[in-house]
Amino acid sequence: MIPRVVPFRAASLLLVLAALYTGSACDRPATPTAAVAQQPDTVERQFRNVATTVAYVGDSSCTSCHAAEAASYAKHSMASSFHKWSADGRVEQAMADARRNQPSGYAYKVIDSAGALWQVETRPGDAAMPVHELRRRMDYVMGSGRLARTYFTEENGRLFQLPLTWYANHGWDFSPGYEVNNARFSRVMPDRCIACHSSYPTPAPHLEGKYPVLRAGIGCERCHGPGALHVTKWRADAGAASRLAVHTMDSSIVNPVRLPLDRRMDVCEQCHVHTSVAVLREKRTAFDFTPAKQLEAQYAYFKNGGDIDLVSHADRLKQSACFRGSMTSDKPLECATCHNPHAAPATRATRNQPCLSCHTGSAFTAKFTTAASKLSHAPAGDCVSCHMPVVKERTVPHGTFSDHWIRVPSRDSARAAKSAVAIEPYYARDRSGPESALYTAMGKVVFASLSGSGDMFDEAATELTPLLANDRAYPQGHFLLGVAHQARGRQKEAAAALERAIELGDTRPDVLRALAQAKVRQGDTDDARALYERALSSQPALAWMRAEYADVLQQEGALSDAGREYRAALREQPSLASASFNLGLALLAQQQTAPASAALLDAVRLEPDYASALEALLVVKTNGKKVAQLSALPSPVSAVRTAPRLPMLFGVQASAPAQVAFVNTPPNGYVLVYSPDGALLLAVPTNAGGTVTWDVRGGEGRVLAPGLYRAVVQARGMSAPLPTQWFAIVAAPQ
Repeated sequence: MIPRVVPFRAASLLLVLAALYTGSACDRPATPTAAVAQQPDTVERQFRNVATTVAYVGDSSCTSCHAAEAASYAKHSMASSFHKWSADGRVEQAMADARRNQPSGYAYKVIDSAGALWQVETRPGDAAMPVHELRRRMDYVMGSGRLARTYFTEENGRLFQLPLTWYANHGWDFSPGYEVNNARFSRVMPDRCIACHSSYPTPAPHLEGKYPVLRAGIGCERCHGPGALHVTKWRADAGAASRLAVHTMDSSIVNPVRLPLDRRMDVCEQCHVHTSVAVLREKRTAFDFTPAKQLEAQYAYFKNGGDIDLVSHADRLKQSACFRGSMTSDKPLECATCHNPHAAPATRATRNQPCLSCHTGSAFTAKFTTAASKLSHAPAGDCVSCHMPVVKERTVPHGTFSDHWIRVPSRDSARAAKSAVAIEPYYARDRSGPESALYTAMGKVVFASLSGSGDMFDEAATELTPLLANDRAYPQGHFLLGVAHQARGRQKEAAAALERAIELGDTRPDVLRALAQAKVRQGDTDDARALYERALSSQPALAWMRAEYADVLQQEGALSDAGREYRAALREQPSLASASFNLGLALLAQQQTAPASAALLDAVRLEPDYASALEALLVVKTNGKKVAQLSALPSPVSAVRTAPRLPMLFGVQASAPAQVAFVNTPPNGYVLVYSPDGALLLAVPTNAGGTVTWDVRGGEGRVLAPGLYRAVVQARGMSAPLPTQWFAIVAAPQ
């Protein structure tokens, strides 16, 4: 079966979709329609601080009047959920032995240096390049340490997760997901993560991971909403202190106690529900939810195959008969029953008290017939350990949690039965409401991007097309339709959908960039340049997007302009290895050998695999849509040498007339050509194997643009993939 060619940048797509499934903050203009507008409901109108114009003030503004509450809350894990790393609060030890990531070959360890902890990446080399080493300082900690602490390094104000996490019951091991897909030092802090681990940072517009204002921990305003109105009111009232204890309604700030049960649960579920896909609703951002609002007005959640993580504590509680049976009572069993943030954390002696408020008396004890069961269900018994068992969560290494589905474990399965449906709506409004079909189809695009399912992209595009035919209310839907079309290789349809999204007011850089990519695929680089420039004018710090813009300039032959943009991207994000390599290619084409060598050497320092591309530098001179001349260029970097190539090893070479030769390929397979971020660009059949030639044209029939590429062989019956060969196309010297 021919591999499906996905002619767009896969890693970039995840950044593009971050606004939808991780919750990127965006300054999007209001949609010119009232169809999706939500007026504040009766509950919201009770509290004046729900208005978006009210500012956050930070915990220090609360403690002067609420010292006792602040002191008790400081003992809870939430208060230390995110903070700067400091030696004073250190719990970790340095590592004696490195932890090896088998798929990538990199190894990681933690070292002490200059009063800080650093994560160090190494990989064995050969005699020419013995050891690769990169190190990143552990600047920020996410997690209280009760279960684990994971770390972020700061690069020019932007936060990137580090590969190693400290697990309280284990010590050092890989951060979740890194053993399967080693992101090294490039995994950006998602807005959705910081929104739940910190109290409403001020985000940089359209740029995840960079926050001009970043508050430590989950603070008071996470549950009470922005506090400026409340602080101003009580500071202006000289008699405020004497009336703070009066239990009257204060409309200047949300008191969750005064919310109906479903809204109180929403306060907890904003962070304690984990589904496979979370799509922000129109005109919403990751930081829009405030207590008293409906969480379902913020997100459309979707479960994968009917499953939901055990760490979705609020949802698990809702499945309990104890919760359902107490919903209409004066004191229902809810999150705050056991997790009161203004009281000391429950101990083993006190955590059973909520259970005993119902499960006591002769009628209860009469249910048990054996001496053992009577003893275990006596008032001194431990209800929680049996009916909320500690279980392993598959998505968190070395992580165990109290399962908040209160049940008899021997009678009820811990997990719901798997559903045959790929994604299943969490909220009723997305199962049968007027927007249900639309948001479900949008969720399928996001799920397809995460799973790499071409069939799901097809299904989503088929469903979205008629739903959006006459639509003017959902620009995000048109954007996602465009993404689905791009994934299917249908650039004309993608461009039409993306242009519609922009027409309806969605002018985020991600949308403009997606349209620019569609234009590039159609050969319209003039329009693509204008779109990139428009996107970067609204957020100049989008380094990866600026590097992409530079790729387009290099493709057009504007090498000096391309070099300027590559350098600007690298000033903002020096760790962009592919941008450094492509800068080197642009300089080679201008015959600037010394600075080109420096850029290429820096790229290889960041990504040692790129060294193999230095022996496969292909100078290409084009004539319209054909290659007029192709030749090999000796490596300008004498300081980097690769190991001698074995005679039968797969490789990439220049071949006459004006073609590339893939040598030593197996029969009945494909040579797959990828961009540096993993997007599959084309598949070349190997047929009988051996040497296979390629005319350097991509999936759109155009000569592949100057830049860095990766080739790998795929064939039936291969016990292991053949080594990857990087190669680079260099524009003919000017």
